[in-house]
Amino acid sequence: MRILTFKQAEEYLNSHVRQGSRQIFQGVLGLEKMRYFLRLLSSPQNKLKVIHVAGTAGKGSTCYLISSLLAAHGFKVGLHLSPHLTDVRERFQINNKVISKKEFVLYLNKVISAIEKVPAFVKTTAGKGKIKYGDLSYFEVLVGLAFYIFEKKKVDYVVIETGLGGLYDATNVVDRKDKVAVLTKIGFDHMEILGNTLKEIAYQKAMIINERSQVIVVDQLDEVKNVISEVAKKNQANFVFVGRSLINQTPTKNLGLIGEYQKENASLALKTVELLAKRDRFKIDKEKVESVFKTAHFIGRFDIKKINDTTVVLDGAHNPLKMESFSRALKSKYPDKNFHFLIAFKKGKDYKKMLNYIVPLASKITITSFFVDNQDLIHLSEKPVVIANNLKQLNYENYQIKTLPEQAFKSALETGREIIVVTGSLYLLGEIYRFIKNDKI
Repeated sequence: MRILTFKQAEEYLNSHVRQGSRQIFQGVLGLEKMRYFLRLLSSPQNKLKVIHVAGTAGKGSTCYLISSLLAAHGFKVGLHLSPHLTDVRERFQINNKVISKKEFVLYLNKVISAIEKVPAFVKTTAGKGKIKYGDLSYFEVLVGLAFYIFEKKKVDYVVIETGLGGLYDATNVVDRKDKVAVLTKIGFDHMEILGNTLKEIAYQKAMIINERSQVIVVDQLDEVKNVISEVAKKNQANFVFVGRSLINQTPTKNLGLIGEYQKENASLALKTVELLAKRDRFKIDKEKVESVFKTAHFIGRFDIKKINDTTVVLDGAHNPLKMESFSRALKSKYPDKNFHFLIAFKKGKDYKKMLNYIVPLASKITITSFFVDNQDLIHLSEKPVVIANNLKQLNYENYQIKTLPEQAFKSALETGREIIVVTGSLYLLGEIYRFIKNDKI
């Protein structure tokens, strides 16, 4: 099989999107399958210096800042983020720029034979007999492709964001002891897979820590910090905690990213690069650090746009921890403003807790929906009528339902000069960004 165009590449990848029973999380078997796939590609992940980032909130921003800081110091840096917002190539960045469509097609063609070999592999087990790995998921294909591309491009460092959790995540396949594990704020999310307590969730995420490696952790609740430190101790890893005093000392006064939580992410990123500088013997340039922080702009995180003379804020907060931080930042940035919220939540998310942060700030709420079939899984939004019923229970009446995202956004723009806030899901943001990009307003 040979792919000729970028559109064909997208269609091929979309054929690997999990549907129905295929969406089941495979756990250990999935990780074994991922390692087999990478062995077919000569294990590129173990030929790279990797910074591996996990957590509940701030992963993407922290990855972006680490990549930016390293690039500013003259290094060639591979950056893998997920999910993407408008273009799958967002997952394959070199120095924070996506690779070309031509390169993307070229590299995908080089790994297709390995992708097609995986489903036929049969594993013999003691208790269950023979088990087939099954085909690779969309996410697994892209993670393997990212490692392959970054190795072929001979990058100096790779910054890679976990997809879900850590222990059984497809990114958790790097065996090198010089891998650096970075842990952002940890809270409740994906409980159906990661566990119902903070300790269980923290353990899943902490398991990206390799034996005798380096782990850097941002300010956490004690019960979370204790779990991470126990895992680090068991793995004989060097544990560094970025506490409140260190965060306050980080030069983030002119940070381009808005929100107190972004100062935490910036401090964590800088500490990571400082440890790399000490280990790999390069010097940190304070002016370059300040320049990176000042010009930092990460799409989908408190992204402010002016559209038809209306201020629009887009933020991908999609769990209670993120929504709490975002709402606090929103109040701080615009203390005397009214907000018209445009919201949708992925099915299964704790939208009730998120609404508790939205309602006190909302002069009006427009509820919409999404159906995404070109990402890691099939993603459905919670039904707007269900969200509406919950708003009624909160005694909030000033809402409307506009099922189509484009229709909802147009309607919000027509309602006046209030600040429009688009939030609740990165998948909703992807829909709105595509709408804005295509000049359909």
